[in-house]
Amino acid sequence: MSAEFTAPFSPALVVPLPEVRQWRIHIGAHKTATTHLQNTLTEIRQRLVARGVDPIPLPALRRVGMAQALNERRLATRLPILRGVVAKRILSDLLDPLREGPETVIISEEKLIGAPRRVFSDPFYPMVEHIVPTLATLGGRADVTLFLSIRNFHAQLASTYAQELRVLPPPEGGFDAIRARVVAKPPSWFDLAARIRKAAPNAPLRIWRQEDYREHKREILSELAGCDTGPLPQLADPVRTKSPSLEAIREAEALPRTLSSEARRRIVDGIFASAGPGTRFAPFSKDEEAMFEAHYATDLARMHELDPEMVMRF
Repeated sequence: MSAEFTAPFSPALVVPLPEVRQWRIHIGAHKTATTHLQNTLTEIRQRLVARGVDPIPLPALRRVGMAQALNERRLATRLPILRGVVAKRILSDLLDPLREGPETVIISEEKLIGAPRRVFSDPFYPMVEHIVPTLATLGGRADVTLFLSIRNFHAQLASTYAQELRVLPPPEGGFDAIRARVVAKPPSWFDLAARIRKAAPNAPLRIWRQEDYREHKREILSELAGCDTGPLPQLADPVRTKSPSLEAIREAEALPRTLSSEARRRIVDGIFASAGPGTRFAPFSKDEEAMFEAHYATDLARMHELDPEMVMRF
């Protein structure tokens, strides 16, 4: 009686993934409908894979710590000759197990340009000069296109502040201290775009406004994918990203500053989830909102002057 033959496993029998030929990387910004966009990409992933494009789901990117890994390798990425090698090795090690196979890969991860609180820095998002050159080194035999979503600052700053209360106590002076600083010296999307372009002069930069996203999701996601996405599913806005009321903000601000991040997140999420409609959290005056609107319009005009193709128009 002969024994059943079983062929031994050989690594040579494993078919390696093809090398990525196109990187399409959405680096942020925070509170610009990024969660809805990322959830939509996950829902249509198999359709896009069939069209030769693979959007890596955000939960998988967070699970393997991609943004943290790319941002932590500072010593190894100071020299351009090492930066590209390190970046490719990191993404190969972390993303290959997550890929479906297409040579075009989409990454959408706003943590690439830093934590949400970095929007309150001066200059805001100071990690740009580190992370963007690192991402740009993925070029060579691959094409790299960078994407940025933006929003009027009076809405984005308020929304980002509420999000940060989930993990950190408020800064000294609360939002009033932030408000005084940004009113005196408003941040600029044009300046951020110019910094990105300077850090990665050979990588195209495409920008869309959060204010256009709801009505033009298909055009925006098709631009990000580099192909028509087809009809999109109707997804509800993520509950955890909805803006809380003023009353909920005040309750979160009053929590003990000694709480751990984990405890703070649990308690604040409960506060925000259970709070009624309440008063809208609108920390800027009408005159200040008008000032930000004017700056926003100026930024958009300057970006169009710098590169007429940079900002998507509908």
